[in-house]
Amino acid sequence: MELKIKIIIEILGSPKEHVEKTINGVMEELEKREIKILKKEVNKPKEVEKFFSTFADVEFECKDWDVLIDICFDFMPSVVEIIEPLELKFEGKKMEELLNDLLAKLHKNSMMMRNLHAENVQMKRELGRENG
Repeated sequence: MELKIKIIIEILGSPKEHVEKTINGVMEELEKREIKILKKEVNKPKEVEKFFSTFADVEFECKDWDVLIDICFDFMPSVVEIIEPLELKFEGKKMEELLNDLLAKLHKNSMMMRNLHAENVQMKRELGRENG
């Protein structure tokens, strides 16, 4: 089943050149995926307080939900719009697979965050001992 999708990917950072380089790199990585890009618009960074903000508006086709879910996890778009199909029908087994894949990725991300938090706590303890 072909899906027609629109996503918006936002980047916020500093300096302006870094934001431009990052959004261009993100677009290059997206183009390597198993998708057919139909439209793409990358906006120039604009200053927002002390940072620069830009976004890319991308419309593409992909072969299935697995590809879309991978893109959502890897690129963290701020918006996902399903253009086609207008109606969705899932087989129970396919929905189980999608949900289990989704949960596995969430658990993996959660574990990485817990590990980083534990490392951060440990480093703060060690720094406290050195400075204390």
